[in-house]
Amino acid sequence: MKSDISIFIESIASQFGIKKTEIWKRQFEDLEKWLHKKDFCVILGKGAEDIVSWQKGTVTIDSNPQWENRYYALLHECGHVIANETAEFLEYNYPCYVYEVDGRKMKSDAYKVSVVGEEIEAWKLGRNLGDHTLNHFIDHNKFDKMMTECIMSYLYWATEEEDDTNSA
Repeated sequence: MKSDISIFIESIASQFGIKKTEIWKRQFEDLEKWLHKKDFCVILGKGAEDIVSWQKGTVTIDSNPQWENRYYALLHECGHVIANETAEFLEYNYPCYVYEVDGRKMKSDAYKVSVVGEEIEAWKLGRNLGDHTLNHFIDHNKFDKMMTECIMSYLYWATEEEDDTNSA
């Protein structure tokens, strides 16, 4: 069964004589413009990891998924940009700053909680950017499903047991 927003987007696409993928692509391009104002450029790469590179000033997005999922992935990465605009925000909300490079800290529960916390925050901030700042169409059922799958992968990572047998 199609969601109300999917039906609405199909209706708009039909009214304007465009494909509904064009709507997602245009919203993606809006995010690219938003990121450009923050001095980031977007790179689409086949099979690439969705990630922000602070050093390079880039946001890389996998070009394999359809435009709607690319858009949601880019929204999430924009959430990371927003979360990282002020170091105070991260330090206050996440006790073990997630970009700490000390190997011992990276294995700590505090570090793992900080990573998971920032991932959740980035999804929330990205949704807010799309919904309220840019007034984009978001299928919240699809967005929530993608968000849940991604966050669960971080939860699995954070709770897996260390394999100390190979460290000798």
